[in-house]
Amino acid sequence: MTDTLRAGSHSAFIAALIELRESAGQPSYSQIQRLSRAPDMPKELPGSTLNDILNGKRERLPDWELVASFVRVCHRHAERTGLPTAALGSVEEWQTRWRAARAEQSRPHATGSYDLYGTPADEAERRTTRTVARLVRLAGDGDAESAYRLAIIHVLTGQSAEARYWMHAAVQQRHPGAETFAVNPRPIEFAANLSFAYGQAYEQEGPAKRDIARFYYGLAARHGHPYATERLRALRAVPFGKLLPAPVGIEYGPRNPMT
Repeated sequence: MTDTLRAGSHSAFIAALIELRESAGQPSYSQIQRLSRAPDMPKELPGSTLNDILNGKRERLPDWELVASFVRVCHRHAERTGLPTAALGSVEEWQTRWRAARAEQSRPHATGSYDLYGTPADEAERRTTRTVARLVRLAGDGDAESAYRLAIIHVLTGQSAEARYWMHAAVQQRHPGAETFAVNPRPIEFAANLSFAYGQAYEQEGPAKRDIARFYYGLAARHGHPYATERLRALRAVPFGKLLPAPVGIEYGPRNPMT
């Protein structure tokens, strides 16, 4: 299993915990810790531990006792602030989700890629895995730019839970563009423009970066970015061992590439 796919199952569950906290009224870490000291809570929840978990600094899923306490604390905070609790999910429902996430994290997966033009699977997988797994490692170490790029990638690949998780991390790590991205009314178009801009930057660095440029152009082109499609056409003679087919033609619209 690749680091990318492993991160995906983990981040989807953490994204759900972040949403749970938001739906419960966004209790602070100190409030959560205080409420978790009640006798009926399975485990106390230190603020530093929660901060690490919810901001992607832990590679493994949290243990069940921690999750159970977090769910109960969120319910209690919602009740005390007059918020509805029905949509928060029961402890039993969360245990089912936690078990599913743990099983997903431990079992082998088929590999895949974000490649647009059917590049041979092993080469496309190497390109995708190298790019995304490196971003996952850097984002886990607190790099805001890597978290921001992961949010872009997951928006463009339709993985909304993972996108929210990395966007939250980018906001917490104070990426200058994260808050604007998070509230943009057209996130896919916004992300496609950013992906195209990254592709341009890598292409300008020369042949050694063409693999990464093609990766970002491919993401943008999948959502109809005409300039990304044109750049992929221009790069089709610089393939992974064979010529790429010409991309499907797309009419140019009023959109301008970001610089």
